[in-house]
Amino acid sequence: MSGEPRLSGAATVEGTRRGAESFEAGARTLGRTGLSVSPVGFGGYRVRDDSPVHRRALADALRGGVNLIDTSTNYGDGRSEALVGMVLANLVQQGEVRREQVVVVSKVGYLQGRNLARARARTPAFPEVVELSPDLCHCIHPEFLRAQLTASLERLGLERLDVLLLHNPEYFLEDAIGRGRDPAEVRAEARARLRAAFAHLEQEVADGRIGWYGVSSNGFVLDEAAPGFVSMADVVAAAQDAGGVGHRLGVVQLPMNLLELGALLQRHPTPKGERSPLQVAQAHDLGVLVNRPLNAWGRLDGRDRLIRLADQSRDEESPEAGVDEALARVRKLEGQWAVGLGARLRTEEGGDDGVDLFRWGQELSQGLPRLGTLEQWQRLRHEVVAPHLGQTSSSLLRALDGAAKQEFASWWEAYGTAMHALFGAVERHLGQRHQALAQQLAARLDPHLPAPWRSLPLSRKVVLSLLSAPVSCVLVGMRQPGYVFDMLALREHPVRLLSAAAGAADLTAIAGSFAPLFAS
Repeated sequence: MSGEPRLSGAATVEGTRRGAESFEAGARTLGRTGLSVSPVGFGGYRVRDDSPVHRRALADALRGGVNLIDTSTNYGDGRSEALVGMVLANLVQQGEVRREQVVVVSKVGYLQGRNLARARARTPAFPEVVELSPDLCHCIHPEFLRAQLTASLERLGLERLDVLLLHNPEYFLEDAIGRGRDPAEVRAEARARLRAAFAHLEQEVADGRIGWYGVSSNGFVLDEAAPGFVSMADVVAAAQDAGGVGHRLGVVQLPMNLLELGALLQRHPTPKGERSPLQVAQAHDLGVLVNRPLNAWGRLDGRDRLIRLADQSRDEESPEAGVDEALARVRKLEGQWAVGLGARLRTEEGGDDGVDLFRWGQELSQGLPRLGTLEQWQRLRHEVVAPHLGQTSSSLLRALDGAAKQEFASWWEAYGTAMHALFGAVERHLGQRHQALAQQLAARLDPHLPAPWRSLPLSRKVVLSLLSAPVSCVLVGMRQPGYVFDMLALREHPVRLLSAAAGAADLTAIAGSFAPLFAS
């Protein structure tokens, strides 16, 4: 949104109270910020401003009363923040929402994509950058935070960001300890870096560019012996050192779902004895945002898998075929390619033949058993396989002529049809496997839930169960309008499920009932 007017103002206590009133008694207070938030928030991971579907989903969520949006500077290489800015500005301009009703949260720390390229070109370089790989770095130095916030506000089209979170500061810990440095020395340095970052964020509050700050960390829920463990008590102490009793640390974000309950069950040392992360947050009146509520890591069939805690939605019908049959058809066509035009084709990479341009049947034969969820497959299909096929086929159709072009066009028509059938077969197979597991999970979950909850879809049962814990808002990746509709239905249930959520589900008992499913 470079060069365009920015939205003035920020989320306010009174404005957010009105903004979240669609959820009536289900609205919650975001800790010491005093802001009222809907019990479910819009998770901005894997959404982009160039997707009409994502634009509609976010607009539907905001119109429906979801008044907290969570994004990050690195999501979609900045395109997630651009989406938030675009949709929010449009709805404010149309008078459908008011800026003061919506809490916008973003995160900072990662260097990837264009952001990394700009940082590498900067002179002088940002200090204290953690080099994790050629394509990924991390930093929380004040100079970096200042530059990143400037870029973030520009993409969001805002004069002020309501909450800015440091994003996974544990990367420094994991990297330094992994290199063999003394853990005690590393943790002391990490605390010093955190204090410096917070001191800068206190100044950003004073300058009016942010309202509150906090930390989003997977390390909050780890065992204290883990290299990446982040102590919430240390985070609070760093804020007190940086800002005194009136510090503006107000929000933390952590992962939690019905298979991963470290936020509730882990016990970490604090000045007042051992406490869970959620107990520490409660003691200091911090707003708690929960991420990954519907995507859990669990051990299934001897492998660590990402498990989707939601019912399988039915997509468009695809040509009927079993996976083995569909794979056999694809591999037969790849065999024809390998001994035909593919063997005669010379590529630009050094004169090798073009056999390897089309070998997805072989690759998928080896890789499909390792796929855990339909969502993982869909990411592979839409982000890797389909783009490769589209780019390769288009390039060949442009480059070839005469008989070779006709030969390829004929083969490609058959191969494209076969790949489409394979896509459908894989999605049906994974969907059936997923739904069978979802039904087992629901059967074990239902006895622990209030009777009115038991007829709900699994996704809503899971979110309501998590809202039984002392958390402010559960972030859901509502990147499709159907997902938004699913979550908005919570506000309309006749028995006011959300107002009854606190304490209604015993999460520890639920976790115990799930354990036998994931023991292998």
